[in-house]
Amino acid sequence: MKNKKLFIVLFLILTCCLSCEKDQMNESNERIALIDKINIENGRLSFANKTAFLEFYNTSKKESNDAIASMLEERFYKNNFYSLKPIVNDETEVKEVQKHFAKIRQQQLINKSINSKNASQIADGILLDEAIIDHYDIAEDIIGDELFLSLLNEDAEIQVDDIIYKYTDQGVLFCNKEKIYELYHFMQIYQIKSLSEIGEMNVYGYPKFNPNGGLKQVTANITSFVDDKVTENNSSALPKPISNESLTASISPIFNNVVDNLEVCNPKSPWLANLFGKTKVCTTNYESKRRVKLKYYNVNLFLAYSIGVKVKNQFRGWTGIWREENTNEVALGVNSVTWFFDNSKIFSNNSNSMIANYYVTDTGKLYTSLNSYNNAIYAGTNKPIPNLPFKKLDMIIEVAADYIGKDLTEYQIRKLFYGSIYGQAEKIMKSLNKPMNEIGVIINQRGQTIVQYYNLGTSCTNCSDRQKTFDWAVVSPKITYTFGAGNGGDLNVKTGFNDLKFDFKNPKVTGINIYGMVNKNGTWHGFKMVF
Repeated sequence: MKNKKLFIVLFLILTCCLSCEKDQMNESNERIALIDKINIENGRLSFANKTAFLEFYNTSKKESNDAIASMLEERFYKNNFYSLKPIVNDETEVKEVQKHFAKIRQQQLINKSINSKNASQIADGILLDEAIIDHYDIAEDIIGDELFLSLLNEDAEIQVDDIIYKYTDQGVLFCNKEKIYELYHFMQIYQIKSLSEIGEMNVYGYPKFNPNGGLKQVTANITSFVDDKVTENNSSALPKPISNESLTASISPIFNNVVDNLEVCNPKSPWLANLFGKTKVCTTNYESKRRVKLKYYNVNLFLAYSIGVKVKNQFRGWTGIWREENTNEVALGVNSVTWFFDNSKIFSNNSNSMIANYYVTDTGKLYTSLNSYNNAIYAGTNKPIPNLPFKKLDMIIEVAADYIGKDLTEYQIRKLFYGSIYGQAEKIMKSLNKPMNEIGVIINQRGQTIVQYYNLGTSCTNCSDRQKTFDWAVVSPKITYTFGAGNGGDLNVKTGFNDLKFDFKNPKVTGINIYGMVNKNGTWHGFKMVF
């Protein structure tokens, strides 16, 4: 009898292992199939269509830096493809950096056009390594997305179908591949510089041929794309960052003290990035050849829309390039990312009641509290979950009230969450013995809806980076939202917040509070970013 039970247990374990192995093999085969569809045409990566590009791009975004570096080396770099900025690891760094530097210098000699203002970066007519390295950092800060940057060739070009896309200091220009020399001539007329031209990019503002941004036909054969003009956050309207601010939570209590004592950095934001969206970058060296880099990016690259936050540990080897390096531990936390929207709906209940709904996303369990953020009671299972463009949330919380506060700021909403809402959410999840790491919050009041994303912290050991990308799988993330979709008629509360339409690319204001840090030999290095 015991042998029979042991056989059953072993059989189940073997079946599970084989199933996992089969899943991994299927994923590997899918990745190989996607890569096999990519050609190299005249030095550019060429995709059959936009669907093929997005499948490869979205799949690759989930890979580690090491895996991407190895894939680029094996499938593209060996076949004479050169990235605008290569992704390398400790095995490919020396070979690929040397190859890429040599290619840049070769192209420079062919062009024979070196701007006189960069003479300090040139020795005997040859670009210094430092100029190339600095340009790599500039290009990354402008584009924001390192994977996308690596898919552009050394001339900042990529081909999808028969269309060539050229990334420049005045946005994206594209045309049929048969008209590419017409595009180059157009660039000469308007003095447009490619993102590949080291030291020669200029800050013009929005281009004369596309002054308001968006998609515009500029000649019979050439189209321009510049991200739509949006109103920048009014920094005077946002609370001043406090370096020892403690409005945070963490999956690890050990992190709380470290995070609370992190300094708030002053992020830089290259203006050119506004042509594609927004990037915010903070960098600090903690050793002569090691640094921490924390960034937020929200960019529309036309072929892909990318938003996320990332912290990475970098090492500067003898080639001079900053590449990711494994360290003892890397931690990233999103204390809040906040989107503010105007709404024309008002809370229509005559009694001015407030209602708070807590949804457990994996089961659809709903807990509801009236006129309080606490004392939530069970209201049913398998309830429809509110529509938010975030995946894999553990809990979604929505609040509706006539009035919570006038012109609420990111700081005030975060204070409300950690001071009044978080405790009830934690109590619910603990009662269900479930983790609560990622949370979506929707606050509705008269004239204003605020959407927030919280990630209470993620860390890894013996790794180089942590990141959170918002994989919305659409170029312009828009949703239609109705409060209380999960009530199912259990509560007779009419909020009036129905069919609200939100465009997450163009909210009224975006606020962010994140931290990123790395541990090297027992010491944490990093900072918070608040804006």
